[in-house]
Amino acid sequence: MTSIDESFDRAEAMVDDPSIPIDLTGLFPEDRAYVIAYRSDCEIDLTGLGPYQRAYVMARRPDCPIDFDGFKPHHRAYVMAARPDCPVDLTGLDSFDRAWILKNRPDYKSDNG
Repeated sequence: MTSIDESFDRAEAMVDDPSIPIDLTGLFPEDRAYVIAYRSDCEIDLTGLGPYQRAYVMARRPDCPIDFDGFKPHHRAYVMAARPDCPVDLTGLDSFDRAWILKNRPDYKSDNG
């Protein structure tokens, strides 16, 4: 079993040095998400990741399909704010998440919907 520290150290090394081969075996989900999000040569596999970790990858990898299944409103907002190709839907978002989208998506005008 990999310790939390070993998992993080391996993930950080893979992200910091692209010459290190990608091996997600034994990494904790958050560390797998980190590698997937920051190594564009890493296959996108969201299996076993929680909603936040999936949102983290989707927000950072434009080649990752957007799928909000199982997401809370905040997770949706996280992706919508980061991805200009993601349609904005403010339904169910609190004022903080709405403001976050309006601040980070200058292409979206609040009178759109």
